[in-house]
Amino acid sequence: MNAVYVHIRQTGSKIRTTAREFGVPEASLRHRLCGRVNPESVHSGPQPMFSNEEEAHLVEHIKTMAECGYGYGRAEVVTMASEYAVYLKKRDQAHPLSMKWFRGFMSRWTELKVLKPRGLELQRAKAINMALVTRYYTELGSILDK
Repeated sequence: MNAVYVHIRQTGSKIRTTAREFGVPEASLRHRLCGRVNPESVHSGPQPMFSNEEEAHLVEHIKTMAECGYGYGRAEVVTMASEYAVYLKKRDQAHPLSMKWFRGFMSRWTELKVLKPRGLELQRAKAINMALVTRYYTELGSILDK
């Protein structure tokens, strides 16, 4: 669609002819050309509930907690995001976010990975040393001081 938009802007060719030639809907092309729809928009449907900055804040929190050794599961991420939406007055308490929201969130933030929580295995228990434990409690103390 963007290539067709650029082609019309550069050549000044007719909308109907170009739409037929490239096989794109004429109405969609007209909407982009007259400014009703942003030409850079590539997603259909409603906009995400959180802005990019708000989602980035949520992602940063999830990553920080993962570094401290506490990973969130799917349900916990949805609950935390629902509480964040209530805090931002974007949702009320009676309408929490759904797993559909979670799938969209994970598709937008591909660097996140949600794993099932698991117990401490023997190899992981052996790998723990005093330096790691000290680092963990130092980071925990700095988080609690915030």
